[in-house]
Amino acid sequence: MTINDLVAALFLLLLGYLFWQHINAGRLARKSAMLHCEKSGVQLLDQNVTLQRLRLRRSGHSLFTVERVYNFEFSSVGDYRYKGSIRLRGQHVQAIELAPFKTEYMH
Repeated sequence: MTINDLVAALFLLLLGYLFWQHINAGRLARKSAMLHCEKSGVQLLDQNVTLQRLRLRRSGHSLFTVERVYNFEFSSVGDYRYKGSIRLRGQHVQAIELAPFKTEYMH
C-alpha cells in the first residue's frame, strides 16, 4: 500500500462519515418536526422534511459546525398547507418555527 492509497482510503472514510452524519441529521430533523407538530396540535404533512440550506458556522465547542435548515409543511384543520422550518447545528436542534395557522375550522 502506497501513501497515495492510504490518503485515498482516508478520504473515502471521511466522505462516508460525513454522509452518515448528514443522514442522521435528516432523521433527527424529521423526528423533531413530527414531535413539535404533535405538541402544537397540528399534523406534519407528507411525513417529510426537505433540506433548504447547508453551511458551515462557527461553534462554541469546536472550530466549526455544520448548520442545516430543513423545511416542512403542516396542516392545522386540514384545509391549508402551512410552512415550517427546523434549524440544526451539528446534531442539535436550535430552533423550530411554524408559520401562523388557523386553530379552528370556520364555515
